[in-house]
Amino acid sequence: MPTTSPQICARTGCNKSIYIETGGFKHPYCGRTCATNIISKSNACFNPNCTRQKYIGPNNVQFDYCGRSCARQHLSSNALSAPTCSRTSCPKRVYTDPQNKAKFHAFCSKNCYWLECSTLTNTKLSLLNANDLDHIWAHQRFISMLPQAKIKGIFRLQMPKNLVDAHQNLKKQIATQNNLPLNRVTHKMFHGTKHSCDPLQYINRPSPVCSSGCGLCGIVSKGNVSTFSKYNGQMWFANNASISLGYCNGGTTNAIFMVDVLAPTANSILIVSQNAATLPRFMVVFQ
Repeated sequence: MPTTSPQICARTGCNKSIYIETGGFKHPYCGRTCATNIISKSNACFNPNCTRQKYIGPNNVQFDYCGRSCARQHLSSNALSAPTCSRTSCPKRVYTDPQNKAKFHAFCSKNCYWLECSTLTNTKLSLLNANDLDHIWAHQRFISMLPQAKIKGIFRLQMPKNLVDAHQNLKKQIATQNNLPLNRVTHKMFHGTKHSCDPLQYINRPSPVCSSGCGLCGIVSKGNVSTFSKYNGQMWFANNASISLGYCNGGTTNAIFMVDVLAPTANSILIVSQNAATLPRFMVVFQ
């Protein structure tokens, strides 16, 4: 009769067999010592120089650190290697992912992002670093819908102040009229458009340089404008990039926008006629 090899304790470095109760129930560890060691480590303060346990707050909520002082000390030491906030007048370090300090946002906070937008008279395009959290989010979402696409670049679009202000005011109006929170009336949608230029031009020169008749460069400069719609002033947006692809040129290289669209209810297709109901946030150039 063949014999089975004993299962080994789940704690790394321990070669003892797991503990099996008389009733046959198998524990993942060899005994209490190894189990306690693993549990205590998972509850340990995130600061590697601290031996205390994480702080347990009201309603049994567990925090990452033992206390505020330890959190500030650890976060500030990690932030020393992080770049400075993209907003010129802000001296703070960018926001970094607590779980992976190599991943970051280009700004220290959302407030700083919108503060910079409030100073812009022209669209600001930024080619995103692969470790930028916006790039990671946009890339994963786009590829999940168009898995065969080869992304050449993802750009952050910060639209001029007048467009941002109009969008934010309409957002508050729609939310108030429908008794909804602001995030419930904002929908992350895709928008494809024709182009008369080579979208790859943006990789080396992130600014529109072709004629005013180019839909791609027009949206980059002025956002979505209903007067240019071929559907009686109605602008169409889809929650799936594969649908938006059908509105592109269909050539080797294309660009699709990721747009914040305002509506009281979510849908797979949103049709709006107000320019302020849209705000382009990212542009994906792909082949």
